[in-house]
Amino acid sequence: MATNRPKLELNPGEEATVSLIRDTPAVGRSDFGPYYCYSVLSADGTEMSFFATPEIHQVMQDKKLGKGSQFILRRPLQTNGKKPKLEIALVAKEEVSAKDDFKALLLQSIRDAAEVVRDSGFQFSNDEMQRLATTLFIQRTRA
Repeated sequence: MATNRPKLELNPGEEATVSLIRDTPAVGRSDFGPYYCYSVLSADGTEMSFFATPEIHQVMQDKKLGKGSQFILRRPLQTNGKKPKLEIALVAKEEVSAKDDFKALLLQSIRDAAEVVRDSGFQFSNDEMQRLATTLFIQRTRA
């Protein structure tokens, strides 16, 4: 029975840290050419489908990424009115195997605090933003 996972899509200026669920992608061909559909797990534990470009797929093959490999996908901000190409950054093995991932949790807490402020429509001072991010970080590290 096939499951439809949400598709991982990044807007300009966004990034996502993901890890591979399987060693190999589903490979096929569409009207747009070949596709490489990887099953990935997002930082929040959501299983998603990631359609790699041929260039990203080649980097993943060259680096021998497999099940459990963690990497960061980012789409830089737009330049010259063109949609920027997706970039991949590998997470160093020592980062993955470290007992704590406080840096990643702190960065995510800051991003989430900024999103809460943006979505609320209220203005927050820098101190209030810092307190919100700190609260999110503390809660995440207790879990």
